[in-house]
Amino acid sequence: MIPITLPDAAWEGAQDGIEALLDKWLVAPGVHVTKGQLIASAVLVKAAMDIEAPADGVIDSIAVHDGESFASGTVLAYFRSE
Repeated sequence: MIPITLPDAAWEGAQDGIEALLDKWLVAPGVHVTKGQLIASAVLVKAAMDIEAPADGVIDSIAVHDGESFASGTVLAYFRSE
């Protein structure tokens, strides 16, 4: 399984200890997605970040749910490539 995280570039310039907010999942576990498809959105220091599928496959499980905060490096979901 492939862990999904907010890309490191999103955290550049952020102060230590800053957390992001998982705004909304756009897909549910078990849904097939294609590489580059938007699968979630997060908010970090007044900026919204879209999260894309890393490859074609299926969202296996979600670890951070809508409205929950998370820190840099936190696994948001697990993904199975096909």
